[in-house]
Amino acid sequence: MEWPEAVKLWNQTPVKVLDIRHLEMEPGEELLSYRLPASAFLFANQGEARLMFDRTETPSADFQLFHCGKGTNLNIWCLTRKFDYYLVLYKPLMDAAISTTGGQADRLAPFKRQYTFQPVHPLSLLSLLERMHEQWTQGEELDRLQVTGLFYQFVHEQFRQLSIAGDDVSGPDLAEQVARYIHEHYCDAISMDTLANQFHYSTHYLSRVFKRKYGCSPIEYLIQTRINRAKFLLASTDAPVHQLAESVGYSDMYYFSRLFKKLTGTTPAQFKMQRIGLKSSIRTNITPESFIAPQAGDSYINKENHYQYINWGGNEMNGRYKPSLAVTLLFSLSLLLAACGGTGTELQETAPGNSQQQKDNASALPAETRTYTDDLNRQVEIPVQPDKAVIITYGGYLLPLGMKPLGVDQAVLEQYPDEMADVENIGEGLGNVEAISALQPDLIILPDYYDAAAYETFEKIAPTVAVAWGGDPDVINTLRTMGDIMNRKTEAEAWIAKFEEKLQGIRDQIKVNIKPGTTAITFILYKGEVLLGGEGGTLGKLIYEDFGFQMPEQFKQYIDGGGVLSMEQLVDQPADYFFTQMKDEEMPQMIELFNEPVYQSIPVVKNNQIINVSRDKWNFGPNLIEGAVDELIEHVLRLQQ
Repeated sequence: MEWPEAVKLWNQTPVKVLDIRHLEMEPGEELLSYRLPASAFLFANQGEARLMFDRTETPSADFQLFHCGKGTNLNIWCLTRKFDYYLVLYKPLMDAAISTTGGQADRLAPFKRQYTFQPVHPLSLLSLLERMHEQWTQGEELDRLQVTGLFYQFVHEQFRQLSIAGDDVSGPDLAEQVARYIHEHYCDAISMDTLANQFHYSTHYLSRVFKRKYGCSPIEYLIQTRINRAKFLLASTDAPVHQLAESVGYSDMYYFSRLFKKLTGTTPAQFKMQRIGLKSSIRTNITPESFIAPQAGDSYINKENHYQYINWGGNEMNGRYKPSLAVTLLFSLSLLLAACGGTGTELQETAPGNSQQQKDNASALPAETRTYTDDLNRQVEIPVQPDKAVIITYGGYLLPLGMKPLGVDQAVLEQYPDEMADVENIGEGLGNVEAISALQPDLIILPDYYDAAAYETFEKIAPTVAVAWGGDPDVINTLRTMGDIMNRKTEAEAWIAKFEEKLQGIRDQIKVNIKPGTTAITFILYKGEVLLGGEGGTLGKLIYEDFGFQMPEQFKQYIDGGGVLSMEQLVDQPADYFFTQMKDEEMPQMIELFNEPVYQSIPVVKNNQIINVSRDKWNFGPNLIEGAVDELIEHVLRLQQ
């Protein structure tokens, strides 16, 4: 059927819009065997994905339009960039007379036809889709009536552009077929010999053709596909890590963990906690400098510890866990040894109102700039004197510098309700992109553990600097970094000197001696798994260097942190002490768990040698930690009276 005939049938056949969806897929995410309930237009807005309509496969490009009929089997594999697309479902309405005659098949032909093309003027189509989606999802019944009119405008525009661009659809080439096979069979054992037998080419030829298109070998592509899928599952499910490893093709948990860390910089356990906004000191060999160094023959309180991880609920330790003096002291030290704040990781779409302050400053002259190398080793041109910074997670670090951010995330505002009452709320997690843009910041600062796409998005708004997290923000070094970025080094050093004076008081007043050879492990309980800390994190340095505990021999394979144990392994291979990192409200559920008979058989539980190091709110900047030190000193003085 030629396009003029198809247009004629569109003119003769009324249609009903059934649904309009605006969807996003994360790298590694898949939509498999979705049978379309109606005829559909799919508009690939941006990102990278492979799409298959029944047996026809094609890679997507930005602003590519697809059409297919009811019953089409749709598969989508999101590749290395988030895939953003619109799906419009519609139904042709056939009158009763034609429905009972042989003319129905001809009349339905244009609504079942599969085709794809690259529009010459994609923004006109995108604009119509955005209006249709807004009216469909936010409007009332009267607004939905307008959607039908907009849909016909969309159909007219796509036919107009189709007549310009043509409708040639190229089939997948060899490299694309290999990539498709990998995406469909990544959980199976795949080697170059497997691929050579499947596609009837030599391994050398396959590798050369594939690398020419994708820039890597098929096996490297397989590994990246598996890791992307693992990242998606870690972020979106509560599946145990060992089961997740098997689901992406790795039966050896230790090998999977090492490979995951090599490609992402973190272990699977660390990545899972980051992605749900609950970061912790379970990390590798990043060891911030000690605040309180041990002296010969003794072990002393060493550092400020920051932990953050999961959700449970409740109050502080009680019942059978009545702490001894040492446990009481260490539990108190949670004020100093507390956690780092994480945030959500998704950029929000809806936009609040604009900032009048920034409207007033819109005509300001361009600021003098300098080149700054951030903690992702990126060269960023930043203002010499930034004064309109939007800051995610680290907003509290500006207060001791004598400054306030222009905008911060919701988590920071909750910690500073008075000090930041006049600071703009950009929303939860990474915030609302449109709200941040409306503020017209001269600088954006955020931790270094987000996806590359987040920094790319923010760079379109203002110079964007990544500040190291590593699992624990080291308050002194982080403040020095922020002082450098904001050109307030003097103010940063003044606060640091004051803080170190407080820490000296702790050095002089607190002394904890541990019997040589005493063992301990540090962990977080999460969804039936034990997430181990290593020797390199802040708490690890405190436990194994400053207090003098030893890591049990059976756990030394996890010395770099990020290990995952089952609860059964915790029972079978205990240590002399458990350092848990649960928030106060999580303690009742942990206590309830350890009251079960199977755990009461563990000596460390039976003897009440569990020390909790809270990872609560001591995450969001120097002023909060300074207050925590004040409370700690008061508590220690009371204990010594």
